[in-house]
Amino acid sequence: MPQSIRVAIEESSQTAEARRVARKMAEDLGFDDTRAEKVAIAVTEVCTNILKHAERGEILVTAGDGSDLELLALDRGPGMANIEQCRRDGYSTAGSPGQGLGAILRLSDSSDFYSIPGKGTAILARWSAPAAEKSGPLRIGAVNVSKYGQETCGDAWGVEQSREVSTILLADGLGHGYEAGVASLEAVRTLHRHPDLGPLALIEYCHGALRSSRGAAVGIARVDRAHGKITFSGVGNVGAQIYSGASSGPHLVSVNGTAGHHTARPREFSYPWPNDGLLLMHSDGLTTSTGLESQPSLALHDPSLIAGVLYRDFNRGQDDATVVVAKAT
Repeated sequence: MPQSIRVAIEESSQTAEARRVARKMAEDLGFDDTRAEKVAIAVTEVCTNILKHAERGEILVTAGDGSDLELLALDRGPGMANIEQCRRDGYSTAGSPGQGLGAILRLSDSSDFYSIPGKGTAILARWSAPAAEKSGPLRIGAVNVSKYGQETCGDAWGVEQSREVSTILLADGLGHGYEAGVASLEAVRTLHRHPDLGPLALIEYCHGALRSSRGAAVGIARVDRAHGKITFSGVGNVGAQIYSGASSGPHLVSVNGTAGHHTARPREFSYPWPNDGLLLMHSDGLTTSTGLESQPSLALHDPSLIAGVLYRDFNRGQDDATVVVAKAT
């Protein structure tokens, strides 16, 4: 899946860079000039909001599920006490060109907002690409960001979905940078070459496919909604946990080792999958405490927004960072 492009927003001059990145991605996805300009205006709006209220934050631009364009604006500012008032079109305390968060609602195809007073704000805006195709029983959102100073992310993730079954793979290449990315992308290719295999068989295929690479930590989850079951197999330190709505469930078990090199004997574990299930997977670029427990209302939001908030709050800041969130449609 495509890497998220990150732009730090700490001064007004960086707004132009964020606009350029987002508009370029929109054009690459086939957006016409009108829709590309809507994306650019929305970027200006959220950057202005960050600088006015939080002083600093960051923008993530991603070609998301089905090749939609997703814009995430994240900050640790004072937050909004009355988010519904701020969502009204024309309401702006910042005097910005779009005139408030209502402009995001108007300019984007879909959007979501999450703000806690004293903890910051997260804004998601999404535009559907002309050729986007969506299918499958799970809605999936992700953030996939390289280590500061690196152009290539050493993590990668992928998904295969059929009518009732979704298989999600997250790989964290050993180290970071280009060579780590080669290893993790090969694991994703293995999933796409064998979409019907279960997690244990896929882990074994990955182990063989990654022998000539640096190797990677790999976690693979297969959600079967028809039978209310999730199976998981993992090697290395990919974190994974099931939630039932906002209620925390089991952490999914991986064995020690590195796919492609030395590993304990891989195993596959099965767990119940609730009707309101949420799956969280993340690389070790996020802390081991990553989870929804500290802000349970977050589970009600769009998976991409959830992924963005978790990245903001639990990112170690010294490694590639990937978080994938999957929810029942």
